[in-house]
Amino acid sequence: MKKRTLLLASMVLLGIGLAASPLYSQERQSDSSMQLHHMHAVINHAVEMAAEGSNLVMLGEMQMAPGTDDLAAEHGKGAIREAKALVKRVMESKAMAELHKQGQGESREMAYTHKLAEAANAYIDLLAEMCSIK
Repeated sequence: MKKRTLLLASMVLLGIGLAASPLYSQERQSDSSMQLHHMHAVINHAVEMAAEGSNLVMLGEMQMAPGTDDLAAEHGKGAIREAKALVKRVMESKAMAELHKQGQGESREMAYTHKLAEAANAYIDLLAEMCSIK
């Protein structure tokens, strides 16, 4: 009885058994899905960069830490600018062009990717406006 329990516990902890099939199917996802997923991750990172950048600008504008405030505000504004450029690079990348060339332009995932990039750009633009970034 103890051996059977140990075997079942090992299977659960090591992911052997029922979980093996979904893991295998994840590996077989199409190349385009994985590329778009990674693009989504980069776009999400750009949004995080912009949000953190605006936090740094606001902290710097409080002038509570002389000598550091200017650095924080300058770096924050740069992060917002770079976030905008990062989204643009993703959407204009060779990988994106190749996916469109392969006919992925009409897929639900591609439509979502473009919608995500538009929303990210709108958010970043609002932060840039708030922080008076040109």
